[in-house]
Parts: sequence; structure tokens; C-alpha cells
Amino acid sequence: MKSTIIQSIVAAAFLGLTYTGHAQYTSTSRDVLTPNTGIAPAGGVTLNGTTFINRGLQGVGRVAANSTQTLDAGITETLGSISDMQITNWAPTGGGNYSGTFNFLPDRGYNSGSTFSNYAARINTFDFTFTPYTSSATTAAQNQIAMTYTGATRFSYDADPTAGTDLRFTTGLVVTGASSVLSASVPVPVVTGSTTIGGDGGLTNRLTLDTEGLILDHRAGKAGSGWVGDEYGAHVYHFNSSKTIDGVLTLPPALVPRDGNGVNFAANTTGRRSNQGMEGIAISPDGTRLFALLQSATLQDSASGQQTRDNTRLVIYDISTTDTPTDPIEQYVIQLPRIDDDGGSQAVRRTGAQSALLALDNTQLLILSRDGLGRGTTGLGPVFKSVLLADIAGAENIDGLYDAAGAAIAPGGVPLTGASAIDPVAWTEALNMIGKVDLGITELEQFGLNLNGAATSDANSISEKWEALALVSAFDPLAPDDYFLFVGNDNDFITQTGSLVQANGTTVGYNAGLENDTMVLAYRVTIVPEPGSLAMLGCAAVGLLGFRRRRQG
Repeated sequence: MKSTIIQSIVAAAFLGLTYTGHAQYTSTSRDVLTPNTGIAPAGGVTLNGTTFINRGLQGVGRVAANSTQTLDAGITETLGSISDMQITNWAPTGGGNYSGTFNFLPDRGYNSGSTFSNYAARINTFDFTFTPYTSSATTAAQNQIAMTYTGATRFSYDADPTAGTDLRFTTGLVVTGASSVLSASVPVPVVTGSTTIGGDGGLTNRLTLDTEGLILDHRAGKAGSGWVGDEYGAHVYHFNSSKTIDGVLTLPPALVPRDGNGVNFAANTTGRRSNQGMEGIAISPDGTRLFALLQSATLQDSASGQQTRDNTRLVIYDISTTDTPTDPIEQYVIQLPRIDDDGGSQAVRRTGAQSALLALDNTQLLILSRDGLGRGTTGLGPVFKSVLLADIAGAENIDGLYDAAGAAIAPGGVPLTGASAIDPVAWTEALNMIGKVDLGITELEQFGLNLNGAATSDANSISEKWEALALVSAFDPLAPDDYFLFVGNDNDFITQTGSLVQANGTTVGYNAGLENDTMVLAYRVTIVPEPGSLAMLGCAAVGLLGFRRRRQG
């Protein structure tokens, strides 16, 4: 054990990390072989001059899994959950409390086996209040984040460039073809058969999206517009203030799903892995750069074992002069954690795929990485669900070097070595969602939540998929570097009394076997130096005395 800790210290020093008395997972020590429920370092972690301290979980909120929404006469769907989120209208309300608006991005609707929803991509909005819980005592209350559903806006697009034609909604049905409807040079995934969505009638070759990443543009004159990341095509789409998709960013050919005959979104042999597309997207605080990160490695950069999917790719676009750039300006390799998820002999079996991305500045990022364990799936309880602090400074920019269709940075899952070796992005674990901060129990257990596996899962068991991040100021003049980091789950529309829209536009019920609520967690964190200006983070500078939890011992 002592030699392992010493190795971690040496590796941390090499990467510019500050060792703080606790062996953290890092980009050079990333194999998670036991459940990650240890105690976080009191002084946090430091990477290339930025210190991140987890002050503790201070709030939980729920939306019932069986909640529904009605957008068209006679069409009622299960509300679903959060694949990404943005917070707007954030403000203190006095007495250490806050209010704001959640902009939740769900994914493609309920799917299981051969069942897929004809689900129009949308943003769901919830007004919410937040009353931080700062006591060190345990509580059964999970109402510190109180949410009220206020409506939804579906994304539309021009399915026919002929002037005067109606806009159409997208679908979540599984992709069966490709079309150049948005750009003559960028094929996008479509459903080739006829589909009907309430409000816009039948349509063949309808754009299909599995939306996973959301950016709301904070730049002057851009209010209401932004970008969505998609898993089906590994694309990033731009939308205007009316939520009409009006463009698509061009990917390096190496990331585009292809077979031997060209672009193939349904059965590719190179490019993005199925349902492992642009899971995380983010905008820099200064509004000049857009970051997009594949959920895990491309097919050519991995072998059959899921633990080999760890060398994923980050692309960065210059958006200072256009919202839909045609070529990245930088590309990097990020090596994700590898996890033992079967509880047997210690060996990595899966990649801790990334599920959300947040930019602190032009080089530093927060990356949400997780296992596939928890409520809503089979197997053990959670092993690893963490937020990583990453920095591209010092990593090798591979833009233009491995862009060709099928080009590999880790052929068959083995990274290039020797003269061709690539220096990956450095990262360190910054916030451990299933660990401890200042108590003898995990932060989750303090709020009555648990880490039970499928066999003993209940309504308070942490769900499998945590996929959303949002960062806002704590507005504390005594702690100006304090923020609240909100983390949201994707419940996969799992409920016993669900409702979905079929391809022909009719609704049917479904039973997914259990109730898997939408949940939001709020952590108080300290980040030094300040990650961009408060204005750039969508906040207005307002003084308010906030409260940190007292550390015990």
C-alpha cells in the first residue's frame, strides 16, 4: 500500500498535481478496482494552478418517474429525465436561499429491446428553489431542491429547404438512414420510413436525435440559441432562439460512423461507437471555444472488451466568428477511468464513460465520468461516479494528424507508442459522488440515499446514469470562490406507468418494471482561481452570505 501511495505522489508531481494526503485517481492512476467510497482530501486537489475543493452535498431534489407532459391534444408522454442541463435566472432570494430555472435536456425517450419512442427532442423547463442543507446531521428530507415543471419547447428543423414549407419536429426512433437535409456536405441520421408526430403530421426521412449535450449561448445578442450534442450521429447541432436547428458542425472523418461503402449511422465499422457519440459539449466562459467529447473511444480505437474503450477524443472549435465551424482547431486524447464492475477478482472490465462536460476556462474542464451500475440496471451497486478536473495544457494537439476515416490513435484499444505516442490530457478526480467528505458515512447516505445494487434496490438507491452538470455562484462575499455544482441523472424514462408515442403518432402505455425518479444533487465547491466571470456563467454579482458545512475533525 505504501509503495502505491508513493507512486501516486510521484505521478501527481509529474502532472503538476498537488498531493493533499489522499490517493486520488488521476490520468496516470485510473484503474478503479474497488468501490470508490473513501474520504475526500480536506484540501481538495490542484491541477496546473487550479484548486478544486468539495465542500459537501447540500441538497437533493426529485421529480417522480411517472410524471407526464401533454404537448398536443390527446398526446401525453412520460416526462423523462436529464441528459444535460443549463441553469438560467439564478439568483439569491435571502436567508441563504436561491431560485432559478432548470433547462433540462432529455434524450430519445423510452427504449427497451425493439421498442423505441417517436420522441421529439426538446428542452423541459422547471422553476426551482434551493435551500442548502449545511448541518452535519443526517436527514431523511430530499426537498432542498424544489422543482415545478413549467413547460417544454421542442426542437424543429426545415425538412424541406423550399421557402414557405413548415418546420418539422425531430424523432427519437432508431436511425435507419442518412440525409443531407441540414448541410449538403454533412450527412445526418434519419428514419427513412414514414413517421407522424402530433402537430406536424407524417414525414419520411425525419431527422432522428438522441440528444445528450446542451449549451445555451451566453454571448451578447445570442440569448435562447445554442447547441445540442447527439449520440446517433456523433454530431453537434446549432439551434436559433426559436429552438430551430439551423446548422451542424463538421466532424473529422475519423469520428464519423462509416462502413466500407461510406457513412453508415446504423451499422458502422469505424467512427463513433453506437450510442457513444457527442455526450458532452461545453462553451468556454469567454464564448470563443466549443468543446465536444465522445462518450468513449471510436471503434477503430478499441477492441471487443469494454475496458479498451478508454482512449476517447476531444475536439475544440473556434466559434468566435461562426456558430457552425467546418473544422476543429484543436483535438486531444483523453484516457478515461477503467473499472472493475463485477465484484470478483480485481481486474478492469469497463471504461468509465464520460457523461457531461463543463468548461472552466479555455483549457480546463470538468468531466463527469461514471460506471453503468445503480438503480435501473442489473448488477452491483455503484463503483465509480466522479467529476474529473482536466486540463489540455501540456497535452498533444493531434488536429490534422489522425483525421482520416478509420485513422486510429489506439489501434485495437492499444495506444500508439514510441515515436508515434500521443501525450494525453491530464486529469485528477475532483468530486467523488459516492464518497465521504467529513462524515463516517457517504454524502449520499447523509440524505437517506444508498448505493444498493439491483437485488436490493429501492426508491432511495442511486440510479445508474448521471449525465448533467451545471455550475453557478454561491454569491458569498465571505467565500467569493464558492459555487454550487448541480448534478442530474438520466432515468431512461423508467416507470411502471409510462406513455410513449409510436411511429404512427398514437400513444401506448408501457411498464419498465420499476420507478426510477429524476434526481438532482447540489454540491458546494470551491474553485480557485475563479472559472471565468460570474456574468459569463449566467450570474449577476449579488452579495449574499452563504453557508459552508462545518467539517468534523
